[in-house]
Amino acid sequence: MKVTDIENHVDNLKNQALAALGVDEATQALITLATAPNPEMGDLGFPCFVLAKALRKAPPAIAAEVAGAMQPLLAENDVIAEILAVGPYVNVRFNRKRYAEIALTQVLAEQEQYGRDSIGNPSKWMIEYSAPNTNKPQHLGHVRNNLLGSAVASVLDFAGHDVTRVNLINDRGIHICKSMLAYKLFGEGETPESSGIKGDHLVGRYYVRFEKEFQVEYSIWLESDEAKKAFAVWKAAQTTEALAGKNDEALAAEFRKAHKDTYFNADSTLGQAARTMLLDWEAGDEATVSLWKTMNSWVFAGFDETYARLGVAFDHVYYESNTYLLGKDVVVKGLEEGKFRRLDDGAIVCDMEPLGLSGQKVLMRRDGTSVYMTQDLGTALSRFDEYHMDNMVYVVGDEQDYHFQVLFKVLEVLRPELAGHLQHLSYGMVLLPEGKMKSREGTVVDADDLMEGMCELAADAIRERYPDLTEEDLAIRANTIGMAALKYYILDYNPRTSIHFDPAKSIDFEGRTGPYALYSYARIQSIRRKVGWPELDEASQLKAIAALESDLEFAVLKELVDWPHMLEVSARLLDPSKVTEYVFRVAKAFSSLYTDRDHRIVDIEDEDHKNGLLLLAKAVGKSIRGALDILGIETVDEM
Repeated sequence: MKVTDIENHVDNLKNQALAALGVDEATQALITLATAPNPEMGDLGFPCFVLAKALRKAPPAIAAEVAGAMQPLLAENDVIAEILAVGPYVNVRFNRKRYAEIALTQVLAEQEQYGRDSIGNPSKWMIEYSAPNTNKPQHLGHVRNNLLGSAVASVLDFAGHDVTRVNLINDRGIHICKSMLAYKLFGEGETPESSGIKGDHLVGRYYVRFEKEFQVEYSIWLESDEAKKAFAVWKAAQTTEALAGKNDEALAAEFRKAHKDTYFNADSTLGQAARTMLLDWEAGDEATVSLWKTMNSWVFAGFDETYARLGVAFDHVYYESNTYLLGKDVVVKGLEEGKFRRLDDGAIVCDMEPLGLSGQKVLMRRDGTSVYMTQDLGTALSRFDEYHMDNMVYVVGDEQDYHFQVLFKVLEVLRPELAGHLQHLSYGMVLLPEGKMKSREGTVVDADDLMEGMCELAADAIRERYPDLTEEDLAIRANTIGMAALKYYILDYNPRTSIHFDPAKSIDFEGRTGPYALYSYARIQSIRRKVGWPELDEASQLKAIAALESDLEFAVLKELVDWPHMLEVSARLLDPSKVTEYVFRVAKAFSSLYTDRDHRIVDIEDEDHKNGLLLLAKAVGKSIRGALDILGIETVDEM
């Protein structure tokens, strides 16, 4: 028997007893197991309320009958020691020796691989994450995206699925041309080597430079007679409600904000130059393409450094410059098959109302050019054709929720068999005291700076605790602990929630944090160094395990047994916070055992009990390390 069989065994006994009492399978399935709220009542149980109508008896009477029917089904040396009727509940109490034998034998045999391939029906998944733009370095929002996508892929992989990790880099478009134009105008041949600036940071500076120069140009235009006329026309077009209670200064501020994009696309000299550069790129102009390749190469090199430090990797990287024309043939074919329709102006659209959404979605402009949705359709279908995966997951912030609702509906129009196989893992923003990050103004929290800052915080905390460390050891541990703090904090939130990132809190060595997890693991390694793990034959190992019967020992064992279940939930919900929760729970349970006076390993005289505790410590260490590895968190043997 394995740990995953323990709960199944209880569930099967329950169903056999209910069947003997005349309860159908559908009703049996409604009665689910749960941990008893009070350990004195038992270890695992289920309520009998839903049976009252079918059996025409009070729930306490039914519980007594069910418990009586389950008892004869127990085998000799069963993992269940006792079955109790407690009011309207049926509770079971485990045979602690047998429970410990099952749990520790499996964990010690599988070590860090404990829980791997535990799902019953593996399938093929593709996870797309990161998707940065090549006009700037990655920031804190990208950090969450990268860590979340990588962790979800690892959870699915560890659970037993076949996973392909992909990245779609946005390396073309007007935003890329803004960086290129600013470099062309103001760069004077600067390179990452000549400036000593990381490539993606250097390109990002020119993106910010473009925005500053554009703001200057726009401010000058706002003082012109042309701008005043435009303001008058805009003001006249506003409704009475829009004008109510606002003076000319407030209205002028609204106009400046509202008219900015119009100015860029119609009157701006810089805007015209950037648009011309984009057209030149699309036409294959040699000089423009050469500059584009050069600046992109700087960014890609910078991205690679960021990914390496984050511990993030991909099986395949797509580039928008190669995919932006995909989908046009798909849309035309959909039009020919009557799935889409052409408007009077020539644009091709999909009517969304029959699909449960409002309005219509343009899939191809009237001039025959594609939109982002066109590209996304083509890319998705080409991936399904190439990889034949069962599920496609897009890890993208929640500001794109509607885009993916539309994308999935249109894909299902094209290929109905894709229904239910497309998921948007929508995540909330990472919030800071300064508010929402804005990269164009250069106020972004840079990913590289963030990682460096976390390591500096970790170094300060380590110096305070361990002042005698050499600088070399300090640097190594600070990097591991700082990155663990960042990763654990980010992944410890349900993906769909927003995060108020607190660097100081994340580096705390107490509580539900990465440093606490590492400290728990390191403490177990300290036991190994001081006492050593026992080398026992099978009979001696079983004898040692049988000595683990106390409440604190059993609490640790229960957490270990819960790992495959937590992993399954994490994979099903695409939620790595279930893994961080498990790490904290098992570490906390072991800490309670470790610090208890009656369980001090060095003071225990009974050899079997001492060996049993050492085996338990070893199993906890292996399980913690395996779970942290899924999250991309490295461990340290000493803090």
